[in-house]
Amino acid sequence: MVVSCLALTVALGGTSWAAVALAPNSVGTAQLRNNAVVSAKVADGSLLAVDFKRGALPAGARGATGARGATGDPGAKGDPGAAGAAGLAGAAGQAGPAGAIGAAGPFPDTLPSGKTVRGAYNIGGTAAAAGALANTSVSFVFSLAAAPTPHIILTGTVAPAACPGSAASPQAAAGHLCIYESQRTNTSGVLLNATTSWGATIFINSSAAGGMFSFGTWAVTAA
Repeated sequence: MVVSCLALTVALGGTSWAAVALAPNSVGTAQLRNNAVVSAKVADGSLLAVDFKRGALPAGARGATGARGATGDPGAKGDPGAAGAAGLAGAAGQAGPAGAIGAAGPFPDTLPSGKTVRGAYNIGGTAAAAGALANTSVSFVFSLAAAPTPHIILTGTVAPAACPGSAASPQAAAGHLCIYESQRTNTSGVLLNATTSWGATIFINSSAAGGMFSFGTWAVTAA
């Protein structure tokens, strides 16, 4: 009896398995209950990151910085930009107040070496006969350390090297006095009487009776 019951159970169980066997590829999401797939039913390492919803997997540690890539080729030159608007001109500044007048410098007692003083002379008069005398003085204003060497350049004569100027532009080398006659009438020319550190005296003699004169310019340069 016992054996018969066991045989009947096996027979019935085999018939039930055969009756519920599923065809291949016939189970889908509709046949699965919620929470039916558990960890024990999934092979370790079989799932991929794409099998999980975005954000479901924790982010891994940040990797090391990669090597710097090669420098790219220069880009094409861009078009020139539009010209900017001209700026406004600034207002002119006001002139500052005039400074105070400085104290007067010292008046030199002696003309410094290499400095030149210039002037003009005019001698004239009316002669009663030939040989009449007319004279005048030339003042240097400043004194010289020593009396200069005098030179008289009469009208129409060649000036010495120490007198490189002219009646229109009197010049004198250092240590020299140059007297340039410009014009004369009724006289043979201006003559020198004496020269000192402060000036010189000059004169003319008439060639005949009547008006006579000589005038010109002079220059003296301190040695």
